[in-house]
Amino acid sequence: MAREYFKIFATETRVIESFGAALEVIPLYFMYLPASSIPSATVEAELKGVYLRYCGMDSTGSLVFNEKLEVAQKSSCLQHWIYQWTNGNVLFSRLEGVDTTLTNIGIAVRSKGYQGFPCEANLKVFEQFQIQHQCNYFCGLLNLKPLKAPETLQTSTRPKGSSSPLLQRKTAPSSSSPQTPRKATKSPKVSRKLNPQTST
Repeated sequence: MAREYFKIFATETRVIESFGAALEVIPLYFMYLPASSIPSATVEAELKGVYLRYCGMDSTGSLVFNEKLEVAQKSSCLQHWIYQWTNGNVLFSRLEGVDTTLTNIGIAVRSKGYQGFPCEANLKVFEQFQIQHQCNYFCGLLNLKPLKAPETLQTSTRPKGSSSPLLQRKTAPSSSSPQTPRKATKSPKVSRKLNPQTST
């Protein structure tokens, strides 16, 4: 499920040129090993480079970011996006990898069973994120709304067919268009007046 969220996020950020490289999860491959006592396995490609943790959880249940790194700022933006997209039900508790290619993703879910996730996280994770998150440059590029205060958070799940924050802006009513609507004008044809016929 985390991979699907990343795919949607990447699709939205790729249309924004100034966002730069999109965050992605390293591909996962399925291997069939008939001669082995374990006939199948999933493997990831080797990650080459400096392996870093961009987001993790401390002992108090707060998400910690290394905001000095651009990838960490994008990770913080991703957290804001997924939090808003799932109506406050999902956060990533661990984001690490090499550059913009991530692996070993940790997921925090507000309530057990949401989107099929079998576990739930401490609610402090979500409360602390709401309080501590500071929107950055990348949040601005996606035009993400500032997070609401914890007491105003709605915990209901996002209804079926709902779209992400960016897609909602794309489908906004035409009345929000910067172009002023044109008033209907009369036909440019000049009506002809019929002269009365004189009798002879």
